[in-house]
Amino acid sequence: MDRLTELLARGPVLFDGAMGTQLMRGGIPPGQCLEELNLTQPALVRSVHSDYIAAGADVIETNTFRANRFGLGEHYLESRVHEVNRAGARLAAEARNASGRSVLVAGSIGPVGRPIEPVGAIKRSSAERIFREQAAGLLEGGVDLFCCETFSVIAELELAVRVLQQLAPEIPVVASLSFGEEAGEEAAANAVATLLPLGVAAIGVNCGSGPEAALEAVRHLIRAGAPTVLAMPNAGLPQRVGGRLQYTASPDYFADAATRLLEAGARLVGGCCGTGPEHVAAMRRGLRRASRTAVRVAIPGSRPAPAAPAVPASALARELGQGRFVVSVELTPPRGIDPRRMLAGARLLKEAGAGYANVTDAPMARLRMGVISCAALVQQQVGLEAIAHFTCRDRNVMAIQSDLIGAHALGVRNVLALRGDPPAVGDYPHATAVWDVSTVGLLTILANLNRGLDANGNPIGERAAFFFGAAFNPGAPDSARELRLLQRKIAAGAAFLVTNPVYDPEAAQRLHQASACGVPLLVGVMPLTSHRLAEYLHHEVPGISVPEGLRERMRRASDPVRLGIELAVEQLAEVRAVVQGVYVIPPAGRYDVAAEVVARSLAAPPLPA
Repeated sequence: MDRLTELLARGPVLFDGAMGTQLMRGGIPPGQCLEELNLTQPALVRSVHSDYIAAGADVIETNTFRANRFGLGEHYLESRVHEVNRAGARLAAEARNASGRSVLVAGSIGPVGRPIEPVGAIKRSSAERIFREQAAGLLEGGVDLFCCETFSVIAELELAVRVLQQLAPEIPVVASLSFGEEAGEEAAANAVATLLPLGVAAIGVNCGSGPEAALEAVRHLIRAGAPTVLAMPNAGLPQRVGGRLQYTASPDYFADAATRLLEAGARLVGGCCGTGPEHVAAMRRGLRRASRTAVRVAIPGSRPAPAAPAVPASALARELGQGRFVVSVELTPPRGIDPRRMLAGARLLKEAGAGYANVTDAPMARLRMGVISCAALVQQQVGLEAIAHFTCRDRNVMAIQSDLIGAHALGVRNVLALRGDPPAVGDYPHATAVWDVSTVGLLTILANLNRGLDANGNPIGERAAFFFGAAFNPGAPDSARELRLLQRKIAAGAAFLVTNPVYDPEAAQRLHQASACGVPLLVGVMPLTSHRLAEYLHHEVPGISVPEGLRERMRRASDPVRLGIELAVEQLAEVRAVVQGVYVIPPAGRYDVAAEVVARSLAAPPLPA
């Protein structure tokens, strides 16, 4: 039996309070690396541990919450991960030994600090190495247990727990999430269903907000079937005074909170941001007042089986699902506040037979009206179902989700997930690109929304009904890499594919490879209208190749627009047997040219494969 289990057998267990709060009270200025103090000011760190032990804590946490490669790297200390963590564990052990009390040392481990795939760019294998590197230092320093705390993404917490159990299966692991105030029973059920099979010593809630929200989270965890629950709330919500955050919850309030948390079923309690030794001492008094013989009755429960994603409320999804050939056209939002030209083009193209409108999202990184508002206008005023191009370039992970939820509320169901052109090529070259997530991450977010979850895997209520796809570039210079990326996009949930314009026969052959993936493919067709356009596409647009012979034909043509239309219709006929739709791109805003290609394409039968 490990020491934490022995301690729990004797009654409720009291953790310490905040480390950072106390270090700053000791004179450490904001912005300094708190974990570096394990090396530079060990006496200060040790004194914080001693104060918490004197206040009655049964468990003290090491000063290592952000002592991973990324957290220390912000202060150019990434080469000292092992050293900082080992020192943090030893300082806590020294304070424990000096006290003469049987206090446990918990190795504090926080999230890596950057989004992990599939939502973020950090590989799971890299995150595993980061957790393993930090834990190795803590183990060498002599921790009694690990405390993974303040995680907001359940998948990342699960990964950390698995790494720790592989590294040191004999060391108990406490797994704690920072639930939002709106997180309810579904989030708790998800946490319990994920973590309980791993055999964690306790599942808990910490940080986030104050005791009241933690109390509600504890109740949800108990109902979900968590056998041992931890609660370490903040001292309420902070306010900024004189450049520092100050918390409002008093020690007496925390003493009462400890009693209520125990009555709700928590077995381990403590404090997070804003709490100090005075809060822990008050909680200790509250624990003494509480009945140490009270036995909570766990309400059995388990996570319900994941529901299948909602059937997309999209005509595009229905038509592609039925194997019908679809025709979509590109609409470019206006640079100003007047959308009438775009809407007039949409009406013209609808009359020509187009069934859908691809609405672009600031293509070439140039200022345009927002894609969601334009897509909604097209659907509401023209009756063409929109396919909203949606890029990762301009939005962080929170804004991505907010915009998508808003799009859903406006009736926009079809989304094409794109990376977006870099700002350097646009009219604001010094603008900052966000790229919080990759295209695969964006597809994962869309898939999560269809399951009623946010990017972190937390429930948001009703499931969305997005039908979403991705881009495929058959003219990419590294075709093998493009196909590998295509497989990742499909695995993330892409339900249809849209290609760049195809002029090169070699690129057209790659459509066969893409079609073999089993996902409907809409081939891009942009009629050439001049020799100058052909030269521009070939020499200046990455991923598009216009053969020299075709460029020469455009140069010699007496009517290059007419020739461009004829060639576009021929190109589509040649590949129609291996695609399930066409995405017609008006050249230089020529909606009339695109309309003729649409009409001709619908009238022409496909050539034999």
